Amino acid sequence: MNGSMAMPGMKMGGGSGGTGVHHASSSAMTGMAMGQAGHRVVNLLPEWLGILGTVIFIAIALSHLRHMRMSRGERTLWHSCHVLMAVGMAFMYAPAAIHPPHVATMFWQVVFAVAAVLAALWAFGGGRRAPNVIWLLTAVDLGVMAYMWSSGSFVAPLSWVLVAYLVCEAGLWVTDAYHRLDGGAPVTGWTVSGAGGEGGAIALRATAPAVLLGDLNLSVSMVAMTIGMAYMLAAMQVMIG
Repeated sequence: MNGSMAMPGMKMGGGSGGTGVHHASSSAMTGMAMGQAGHRVVNLLPEWLGILGTVIFIAIALSHLRHMRMSRGERTLWHSCHVLMAVGMAFMYAPAAIHPPHVATMFWQVVFAVAAVLAALWAFGGGRRAPNVIWLLTAVDLGVMAYMWSSGSFVAPLSWVLVAYLVCEAGLWVTDAYHRLDGGAPVTGWTVSGAGGEGGAIALRATAPAVLLGDLNLSVSMVAMTIGMAYMLAAMQVMIG
């Protein structure tokens, strides 16, 4: 295949001015190919797969958007993180044939990096909330998204470790392990529920992580999201070589 691609964060010369092209849509991804054996090249992301991936991630975004509007508190924030990830992945898969709008690569890098840090801080909860395993795993997912939008700085061993992590995460959703983790972590958080002083006492009480999933069954959408992320990351790493 002779077509070139400009992956997120990867600069490619363009025009007489040599301007770098930072476009993460299918113009960037369609025609992605892995190594050549003789004259045969394997297309890792044909146009039909790009369109299918775009449709799937838009559907995932709409699903979490619906749950977000029906939720309150932490659940709303948690679903909003997955809406963001699904939209980011839709842009990655979108082929040029559907003319996706251009969004600067740096925008995605900053947004996902900031979201990952905030999710990690929220996961540990400070002194007022108990640590939450689900939020911590979500922070890792957001970090993976920031990494994927920075393909110019890919490190092969790290890329493959993250691909393996995403595949394992899909397995957790298949086996419904997330419901066992959700709100079921050992009680480790403590809050002050009294005032000190003369005749007063400071009472500590244990707190548990908030329940994020509840009765929702998100296994289908979350397996699709994690597998879609794993495939894209693997394809990008192979292309970079």
